[in-house]
Amino acid sequence: MSAETWRTTLAALRLKYKMPTTISYRRLLLIRIAAVFSFTAYACSQAYALHLPGPEPPKPYSPNDSFIITFFVLSAIINIHWLLQLFFEWDISGTTLPLTFGWSEEPCCISADDELLTSPNLSEEFDRDARVFTANLSSAQVRCIPFSIAGNVFMAAWGYAWSNEYYTVSQIMLTANLATNLYAVFMLLHVENDDRITPANYITHFVMKTNTGLAVLYMWKNWGVIDPSTTPSMAEMINSCVIFLLMTVGSGPDPTLGICLLYDLTALISGDTTSELWYYSFHWTSIAVSMCLLIELKLSRSNNFSWLKGFDQPVGLWFHRDRPGRIYLEKDLEKRGNVTFVRS
Repeated sequence: MSAETWRTTLAALRLKYKMPTTISYRRLLLIRIAAVFSFTAYACSQAYALHLPGPEPPKPYSPNDSFIITFFVLSAIINIHWLLQLFFEWDISGTTLPLTFGWSEEPCCISADDELLTSPNLSEEFDRDARVFTANLSSAQVRCIPFSIAGNVFMAAWGYAWSNEYYTVSQIMLTANLATNLYAVFMLLHVENDDRITPANYITHFVMKTNTGLAVLYMWKNWGVIDPSTTPSMAEMINSCVIFLLMTVGSGPDPTLGICLLYDLTALISGDTTSELWYYSFHWTSIAVSMCLLIELKLSRSNNFSWLKGFDQPVGLWFHRDRPGRIYLEKDLEKRGNVTFVRS
């Protein structure tokens, strides 16, 4: 399959996914409960499983445990910050909240009645208007949170299976977790009208891509236990290198996942590796991934980092009854009482 065919196929699959632009209070409440419970189960199971000494060597390869624990702790902190964004005051007079998505350089006026704009009690009137609110939630987070919850469940199951030495079952759980995260990274984060990284969705991109990087590291940790061969074939080494490169290039131009994969390779290089061939394979793969990241950095600089929007100047939100949640530059906004307008 050619590169152009691959891109066309991905684009077609993304178009079939309907991006959510609103969320109901009931659904948000269910997401909050599921997210908190699944993350708690995930964090506790990982803390217990990583505390165990694990199988005795010899193993063909084993990531450095310190690298795994460090990655897990940092990922958990980032996930907590991300989940806290789900908790805010529901201050709109309605049952659905418009979600923030996309980016536009062109300002647009808020839809409001002339009679309302000239009212002496403008602030009070807008406080009762369902179009104006302070709560802010990105569509990207709402799209990805169910897959994050599923990934937490799979990882909690992995912790149980690993602790009881059910290594084949634990590998199945890790495979399901990785597939869930890859779908979120390659499909849900790049939908029509919301395919740029903005101040509203950057933390979601960061969380899902670091979760994917951690999932890959766990896969290598588990596979090192059940891999019966201490001497890999040339095909195995080439396949593993190609997979690392595909994930690095496919998630570009954002380097987050590529950097996480480079970290994974460093953990494997610095770990207990009894196979000299695997040791050199990890070295060469890390060099190839580094080269891809440098090339993507050069291309991004030549394009003025066009995949990033809104980080070079302040941003604000505008609210519209029919087209909610778009982000605009602060220079296009003006304040009237407690209400933010977008200049035409």
